[in-house]
Amino acid sequence: MGIERVTAALISLQESIRNTNSEQILESIREIDLAKVEEKNTMDAQLRHYLRNRSYEKALMYIQGASNIEKGRCSGRTDFS
Repeated sequence: MGIERVTAALISLQESIRNTNSEQILESIREIDLAKVEEKNTMDAQLRHYLRNRSYEKALMYIQGASNIEKGRCSGRTDFS
């Protein structure tokens, strides 16, 4: 259930931002934060990294299998544990 839960929350967040629905934005972020804690033992380290840094767009791109995710301040680090 973990990845599906995070994916749904990230998509909901994007839609809420497009619709400027502040209540739903907060709810989506709460769900992401809750999933991040509850699923931390089964969540992929790279995804955990994106969520921890609130790089939600990158997290969704990663889940969807994108290979062209722009590097951030970590500049290509791979030790995300």
